[in-house]
Amino acid sequence: MNTLTKVAVCSRSFSRNPVLRAELLSRYRNVTFNDKGLSLDGDSLIEFLRGHEKAITALEIIDDLVLSQLPELKVIGKYGVGLDMIEMDAMRRHGKSLGWTGGVNRRSVTELVISFAIALLRHVPAAHREVLSGTWRQHVGGYLSGRTFGIVGCGHIGKDLIPLL
Repeated sequence: MNTLTKVAVCSRSFSRNPVLRAELLSRYRNVTFNDKGLSLDGDSLIEFLRGHEKAITALEIIDDLVLSQLPELKVIGKYGVGLDMIEMDAMRRHGKSLGWTGGVNRRSVTELVISFAIALLRHVPAAHREVLSGTWRQHVGGYLSGRTFGIVGCGHIGKDLIPLL
């Protein structure tokens, strides 16, 4: 177990997850969790991260201002989807490392793509609106099978979707 490195967990959902907490605490002794469930940004984020060498972030904006105030911070682990909250040029300028694994939710998103396609073919959104307004009429839908399905891009989700279609 690492007893020296200080780790800050900004992510509210990570902080509330007993499995993730236990796994992190089995590796690091000095961990600060966001147990108050605060939405951290700007000065409050800097204050929370101050004195830590590693951080786990989620929705927090990591930009030049934040990184310039935290010289001791060396590694940021991104918990969640996407890197749009992290200013990559600032990370490079300040010599910070990023830990991130792409595509961890690809099957969930792939299945949503298929379910949305079927819902649109069967007119589910329109029928739902009508039922809520007190009307009912039959909608004639179509099948997904036998159709041409366009995939824009072949990233994690596109590659997962191809064998299923």
